[in-house]
Amino acid sequence: MRQTAAAARAAADRAQAEHVSARRAAAVAAAQSRLRAAETGLAAAKLAGASAQADYTAAVSRADLVHALRERAGVTADASRRVLATLVRGLMQQSGNSTLDVLLDDRADQDLLFQLGTLDTLSRLTANLDDVRSRVAADVSRQQVLEKQDAAAQAVIAAVPVSATRAAVAAAQDDVDAASAALADLGRSVPATTAASEVQPFPVTSTVADTGRLSEQGWTAPAIGRITDAFGPRLVHPVAGVGDFHRGTDIGAGCDAAIYAAADGVVESAGVLGTYGNWILIDHGSGIATGYAHIAPGETLVSVGERVVAGQVIAGVGSTGASTGCHLHFEVRIDGTAVDAVPFLARRGVILGT
Repeated sequence: MRQTAAAARAAADRAQAEHVSARRAAAVAAAQSRLRAAETGLAAAKLAGASAQADYTAAVSRADLVHALRERAGVTADASRRVLATLVRGLMQQSGNSTLDVLLDDRADQDLLFQLGTLDTLSRLTANLDDVRSRVAADVSRQQVLEKQDAAAQAVIAAVPVSATRAAVAAAQDDVDAASAALADLGRSVPATTAASEVQPFPVTSTVADTGRLSEQGWTAPAIGRITDAFGPRLVHPVAGVGDFHRGTDIGAGCDAAIYAAADGVVESAGVLGTYGNWILIDHGSGIATGYAHIAPGETLVSVGERVVAGQVIAGVGSTGASTGCHLHFEVRIDGTAVDAVPFLARRGVILGT
């Protein structure tokens, strides 16, 4: 009887434990899903922000040019008006009453040359006056056209939603921070025996220990897309010439999709690197570095020595080097040795892959 009761209690305890474990797993899965959605939203907000910033920069450049042309046209029109006024004053002086009396006088022939000279002067002034009037009309018309274009350019600048996109990025970052904190809280609340399987389901295959360096630094996903090839030994070689061990994590982002700096750092290299194709390596300090391979031609947006911030767009996804199609090969290196990026980022609140 006692054995039956003990067995029943044990069964009930197991059922209760399984129920708690299932609830924890569901909560972790929901938190991970929320974080992935927040990161996707942040990536979209950053892309929109980058697009708005590019539009704003282009609009300002055009507006500056139009404004400079307008200012120049105004100076030219003012100069033309002054020339016209000078000619009109000269014509009025030449055609005054004294000159008219000379032209109509019946004096001797010795005044004929003076009369002819006066007529010639009036003729030249009149011809010049017509030319200058045409020039003034053209200059004023150009000034008016450029004034309208200047106003239109300023309106374009005002219409670019730079402030709105910045606010959207800030809000999206808040969502990511909140989701990361929630996932971290779940990780702290789960017993040590289950935390590794529920919160960080991916094993580290490298012998290099992740001692938590830069854990407090802001991290973000380097690209948006599902994981198409994981870190570790290759059972099948997708392309001839690649090694037996895959040193990175492949993310299936589309061609020309944005590649983001995973954390703050300094660009250590940016160029062609063997089977990696176009490649960027960022040094984050404390022995941590991240690498980004197969970048599209002409889409490397940073240079060696440049300081970048987490989430900054540094390149576009491509298929250069030993690659079967557009994707990002992403690496994390600790003291120069590649480690699995998935658990490394998971410990820092970032779920790699969608």
